[in-house]
Amino acid sequence: MLEKLTRFPLLKDFSNADLKIIAPMFHTRTYTAGAVIFEQGEKATCLYLLTSGSVDIHYKPYDGDSIKLNRLNKGGVFGWSAVLGNTIYSSSVICVTPCEVLVVCNPDLRNLKESHPQTSALVMDRLSRAVSARWASAQSQVKSMINRGITENVSPLGKGATPMNTPTTSPKEEQLKALLDQLSAYIEQFHGGSVDFVSFDGATLKVHLGGACLGCPLSPATLHGWVEGTVRQFFPEITRVEAE
Repeated sequence: MLEKLTRFPLLKDFSNADLKIIAPMFHTRTYTAGAVIFEQGEKATCLYLLTSGSVDIHYKPYDGDSIKLNRLNKGGVFGWSAVLGNTIYSSSVICVTPCEVLVVCNPDLRNLKESHPQTSALVMDRLSRAVSARWASAQSQVKSMINRGITENVSPLGKGATPMNTPTTSPKEEQLKALLDQLSAYIEQFHGGSVDFVSFDGATLKVHLGGACLGCPLSPATLHGWVEGTVRQFFPEITRVEAE
């Protein structure tokens, strides 16, 4: 097991001492081509590290056919719902080829935090970075949706407003609210969390993280890796995004 962990990209540069601590947490599973590793809606308990083979990630909307979101190859990580605070997996994972995975489950991660806090901090930091990269790659998939949301909500009057009750919010604030609405819908759909507008002073945007993001150890990655990264693509003049 130690040798497999040493070669896995997510754990690159971990010391031998740290790898020896976390090695007992992991166990190996193998699957045949076409096997379903877990189904969307199943209880989310474990995180999976793909050491060989390829898998497809599928999502089924409640009112439509299943959609293939992504294909992961050797070195990929999936089952993020288990560490993002979700109670169920938000997608299904199906083997394209015969696969081998390393599996770590939530109770072991909790025990690691209690028994080896320094090593746990290293693991959580590495997971946070991986989540941030994953969301960054997903931005292209929702960019058109975000653009549409901004375009449809730029009126300073707001939806349903009339000149008799014109709000005092600026067009930029309305655009930010529209962008956050789209981001929140995506985060809720795939991760069970939410993000809401709180205030904007021209330089700092304050938001509220809710749902599965509350108390989640990866919420800083949600805030700075996904929310702030996307917001600053559209509003580069924003210098800070903070959570309240």
